Amino acid sequence: MSLTGLPLLLLAAATAATAAVATARTWRHHGRWAHLTRTAAVLLTETLALLTAGLAVNRAAGFYPTWADLLPAGTIHHDTGPARPGHLDHLITSRAGHAPDAPVSLTWHPVRWTSWPVTAAPTVVVPADYPQHPTWRYPVIVLAGPATPAEENNAAHAAEDRAGPAVLVFTHLRPAATPDILTDALPTSLARDLRVTGHSWALIADDHLSPLARAAVRAAPARYPTLVLIDGTTDPATPAPPDLPATETVAVAGVPTPPGTPATHLDAPPDGRLTAALTWACQQTPPPLS
Repeated sequence: MSLTGLPLLLLAAATAATAAVATARTWRHHGRWAHLTRTAAVLLTETLALLTAGLAVNRAAGFYPTWADLLPAGTIHHDTGPARPGHLDHLITSRAGHAPDAPVSLTWHPVRWTSWPVTAAPTVVVPADYPQHPTWRYPVIVLAGPATPAEENNAAHAAEDRAGPAVLVFTHLRPAATPDILTDALPTSLARDLRVTGHSWALIADDHLSPLARAAVRAAPARYPTLVLIDGTTDPATPAPPDLPATETVAVAGVPTPPGTPATHLDAPPDGRLTAALTWACQQTPPPLS
């Protein structure tokens, strides 16, 4: 029985309700041990009620998608087979039922994310057709710059409508973040929780996180062959920084690029640069793999 499934939640709620009714009906018939048995009955009812509330919160937020997530971080697993991706698939499917034609957005809690320098927990936006294709693996667009929930939602919908499906990750990273978060920690956790490809991703960064994005691209050019820089992240005269790999595909949103430069200029107003960056990045990534 799934930890985030509706059957478990209904079972816990029914058990709590049964305990409450039984406690009330037998309140006057506890005999000589009335004080002890009444206390035990009340504590049992309260425990079951708290358990039901906890399951409801976990189902909504996805803190512990599977039973294995309840184990301590250092617990040794003796299963030597490959890890099965898609730990959040059940949660995504349950949420997609309310709007099957819209992308699914959820707050993501990867392993040890609290040690990352972030302003908030990352947000993941999954394509609308993700639940309908359980064998597909999707490309990823990682956004290093800050964005409000409304901006994330609008940009995600617009990008999928214009360019096709991809998993979007809004990291909410601070400039103090190190490249290994983007090249190691985030991909490892994402591969566990969602069905994603292992390469040909795209990375988007604003001017504050441009150094971090460039370092990540240099460290993992196969994972991030596409880079988008938003708002003045580079000088207009040199839109494609020479320190990037020669195979890197670069676009600059909001900064005109001189003719003949290797970077693509995305002409968009300030409030539309995130959408333009996401759309262009989705166009550079390959389609989902079956």
